[in-house]
Formats: sequence, C-alpha cells, structure tokens
Amino acid sequence: MKTTELRPNQIITLNDYPLYSNDVFDEYLDRCKRGEGLALVPVISKDAVRGCFGAELSKIFGEFEVQNPAAEYFMLDGSHRTTALTVAGRSIAVAIYEADLDIREARDLVATGRILENGTLDLTVEENCEVLGRYFSEKPTFMTVQQKADKLIQDNYISPKALTS
Repeated sequence: MKTTELRPNQIITLNDYPLYSNDVFDEYLDRCKRGEGLALVPVISKDAVRGCFGAELSKIFGEFEVQNPAAEYFMLDGSHRTTALTVAGRSIAVAIYEADLDIREARDLVATGRILENGTLDLTVEENCEVLGRYFSEKPTFMTVQQKADKLIQDNYISPKALTS
C-alpha cells in the first residue's frame, strides 16, 4: 500500500457539508495545532472511480475536473481530519487504495492507529468505487477538501476563533 502526503486541492471530498460534528473537528484541529500526526486518510484514484459514474454524473465530473486539474483522488473516509489539517495549513497523509491487497494491508494498520476503522476496509477496490458512484449520483456535487474548508469558513461553520487559537 502506497502512502504519501497530498495537498487539500488534490483530494475530492465527500458530500457531508457541513461537517457532522464540530466537536470532532475541534478535537482534530487542536491535535493538528499541537503538531500531532493523524491517521492516514484512505483515497482512491479518480480514474478508478470514474468508471462507476453514469453519463450525466460523468458530464458533471468532467466540468469539475476542468476547474480542478490537481484533484486526482477521491477521499473514502476522513472529512473531519482532512478539514482540520487544511485549516491548520498542513498536508494530508493518505493511504492510496489501488488493489485489494492495499485494503488488506490497511486493515492491519487499524490496530496501530495509523488507519481508523471504517467501512471501506470491508470492501474491495471495485466495491469502494461503486459506493462512490452511488453516493455522488444521489448528490452530484464535487468539491476539493480545500474548497470545502474554505466554504465552511465562509459560511461560518468554522469559527474565526478556531482559526487563530
């Protein structure tokens, strides 16, 4: 399993706007500000996911790609972590799922805390792509992690105090 550091504009976030829990976000942001490492965020290549999009969703995604050429990966889990890392000005450590073996390796990292337990670990790469296809078909909106963090700040879901303290 390949791990790397990505910028927030390289990751397409999930459509969970606003965040489900400000308390969880605040906890992660505090950890980021203390310089602590966070668990790896599982991602999958946009090219792998694209095949699970129908014609209309493919068109919408194509328009997103033109405006966001750096966005190469879909996030599978980790909205609070990625948003906190972005607000703190840090890069995002990711685990890239390219093959089913990568997911099996990620499962082994749960015990160490390098990967958090999540539903993607029980699926194959193809099944994770299918889940994303259905997910985005229900709400066909795409944003990068950076765009989501910026929107959360602009819409006052993240308080100015959180940005400075």
